[in-house]
Amino acid sequence: MAFAEIAYDNLDRLQSLEIQGAGLPYGIKARLFEAARSVHDAPMVETAARILDRAPGTVGIVTGAQVPNHMPLGENDGPLGSVILAKSLHQIGHKVIFYTDAAAAEPIEALLRWLKLDLPVERLSNGDDAAQREIAHTLDMAVAVERLGGNPKGILYGATGVSRSDFRCNTDTLFRTLAELNKSTIGIADGGNEIGCGKIHHIISDTLSELNYRDRTPCGGGIFSVVPTDCLVIATTSNLGCAGVTAALALMRKELELCHDAGLERRLIAKGAEIGLTDGGSGKVTEAVDGVAADDHAAVVALMQAVVRRALAQPEERAF
Repeated sequence: MAFAEIAYDNLDRLQSLEIQGAGLPYGIKARLFEAARSVHDAPMVETAARILDRAPGTVGIVTGAQVPNHMPLGENDGPLGSVILAKSLHQIGHKVIFYTDAAAAEPIEALLRWLKLDLPVERLSNGDDAAQREIAHTLDMAVAVERLGGNPKGILYGATGVSRSDFRCNTDTLFRTLAELNKSTIGIADGGNEIGCGKIHHIISDTLSELNYRDRTPCGGGIFSVVPTDCLVIATTSNLGCAGVTAALALMRKELELCHDAGLERRLIAKGAEIGLTDGGSGKVTEAVDGVAADDHAAVVALMQAVVRRALAQPEERAF
């Protein structure tokens, strides 16, 4: 097996470790990982990187998960990873545009300013299907990061079976229109209810039926999304999925400097807490992502960078 193939596989496995907080189900990552790997011909991060490693174009990133009275500015999983992915995409020449709900826009703008990235953040509105179809025509490709997708009834549900459709824009139309236009899409997810997970809906509806919560959802459709993407990246947190894709892009282009790094990851999580973004694992504004402490999150990022560094290293001969 070539060095790169080993490295892509290592990145896939690193980003999907079972280290999420105790408030979240244990064992779900392994089953989501196996399902996602079974529908790709190559490691997930390699597949995503191949989509992104192309002539400069316009990339839409759709993220943000705000819940009134619980996560008023949104959770930190999604926005933190999205800005890191955008940073690398911007470095290789892509034009990047963010799309999110009005309530989740300001924290993303604050993160972009902090990173000195002059990238636009467009506000979406509930029921704006016509606008989404127009947006699809302006993009070359799109990435959904921790963005809920509709279940078989078209309803958005959180991981506990509570509907989000009343206050969060459903962006299914954008991704379905992109598919109709034969434009590439990537979904980065961690729970089965996000855009992209439609690619494995037929598998996880059976293998993870106890976490689909059909009995809790008033419509009876469960929480799992039926909206597919060309590539689905499953990770412990969607932020780590973004770091994994970024690392794969660095490896593919042989540009180690594109990798995310542990120091920036720690500072980014701290900045998210300062802005007021919520840890989805605890429901608190704290320096953790889905219950994974900042130091642990940063350690995984450091290992990703180490994987790429080793794969790109020139062979050496030992003197003994």
